[in-house]
Amino acid sequence: MKKSILIFFSLLILISCKKNTPEKKDLTSEEAKKIAKEAYIYAYPLLMGYKSLYYTVIDKKSPGYRSDLNVITHDRHPADNTRKDVVSMNADTPYSLFALDLRAEPIVFSVPAVKDRYYVFQFIDIFTHNFAYVGTRATGNEAGDYLFVGPQWKGKIPEGKFKNVFYVESQLVTGIGRTQLFNTKDLQNVVKIQDQFKITSLSKFLNEATPKAPTPIAWLPITDPNNFANVNFIKYFNIYLNLVQPINKEDEESLTKFEKIGIKPGAAFDKSQFSEEIIAAINEGINEGIAAIKEKASEIGEQKNGWNMMDPFGNRAFYKGDRLLRAAAVMVGIYGNDKIEAFYPVAYIDSDGKTLNGKSYAYKIHFSKEQIPPAKYFWSVTLYDKSADGTGGYLVKNQINRFLINSTTDGLVYDKDGGLTIYIQNQKPEGSLSSNWLPAPTEDFYLMMRMYGPKENAMNGTWSPPAIEKIK
Repeated sequence: MKKSILIFFSLLILISCKKNTPEKKDLTSEEAKKIAKEAYIYAYPLLMGYKSLYYTVIDKKSPGYRSDLNVITHDRHPADNTRKDVVSMNADTPYSLFALDLRAEPIVFSVPAVKDRYYVFQFIDIFTHNFAYVGTRATGNEAGDYLFVGPQWKGKIPEGKFKNVFYVESQLVTGIGRTQLFNTKDLQNVVKIQDQFKITSLSKFLNEATPKAPTPIAWLPITDPNNFANVNFIKYFNIYLNLVQPINKEDEESLTKFEKIGIKPGAAFDKSQFSEEIIAAINEGINEGIAAIKEKASEIGEQKNGWNMMDPFGNRAFYKGDRLLRAAAVMVGIYGNDKIEAFYPVAYIDSDGKTLNGKSYAYKIHFSKEQIPPAKYFWSVTLYDKSADGTGGYLVKNQINRFLINSTTDGLVYDKDGGLTIYIQNQKPEGSLSSNWLPAPTEDFYLMMRMYGPKENAMNGTWSPPAIEKIK
């Protein structure tokens, strides 16, 4: 009798284990490939966000490490060629950076009055949606306190305490601040402003008891960055998905489908549970997903005079379910602003349709007085290599440490009629032309224009940047 009972319970355990095994008998290689492609395109922004956050606030041995969660840090000078934490990094302004963990309680972000310059703080959830802004354009230059509330918090929010309350669909939030820098002598003024930005827990802000700390997030170390481009991406994806509960209704159907290949919020992933054929199919689907993202990234936005008039950043409603656009936006430049905040035309080709390459050619961009980028605050043209993934890349080391030319660059020489010519080449131009020189590498590169506070003609498409011309 005891032996029969033991056999019965053993069978129940085996049946239960089979039910928990992600692979199903009816999962074909073709279906696995199709699901993997769709899932990877969906996951790509989260994966790149994971890498960025891991290296800046989790891995203390990383060269890019900044601080723990819920601690604000500041760059005391603009980015240069040593910065590799994100692609297409802005080098106009010193960054302020932090990551909020909203699991225990809401967090208060406080700003001083910033009267003499433009500034902006952009807030991004783990899908890379820009869900909130604080700064000159969005909230004005007055002082204020802003509250950020996570998706599972049920407490009461006191009335009249905050200039605005932002509800977030993820438990982690990335905050990126940019404070306008006029020139190198202005750095001390930027530092004084930066030191007045504050992050405070709600309980401390209200002088109340601190809630119990949440269980630490089970961060998975990045031992091999290639794991973000093969079946192992699921391990990292599952960790991040666990921080967006409940799942947005827009995504529910897709995530149910993704479970067939082991994708599930908070679940451990063991690829040995799948056959070699299914794993191969998943990897093939991932490769197709990467190819699709690259193709979309290379032609993102309407093209005018060789410039992609890029407008790929926004909140969840902005994307209207277009996950490929969201992924391509991250590949071109993760954490880009909404167009109304900053407009980012990007150029990969010259006026002849040829890939920009500093070894083969020298180039120039001539802005007539009417073509100078129409920005309320300031504009820039920045050069990047393609070393990150063949499409996006980083600032390039050069002999004069100039990574961009912007509207406040010292010493720019304008034409008599108010126009401006920028010279983009590997070797220093002769004479006075060197004042307007943007050094290029002896390899492929791309240019990104930034207009902070684009004016109406930039917003409505009636303004176009001039083509990049080869210098004969």
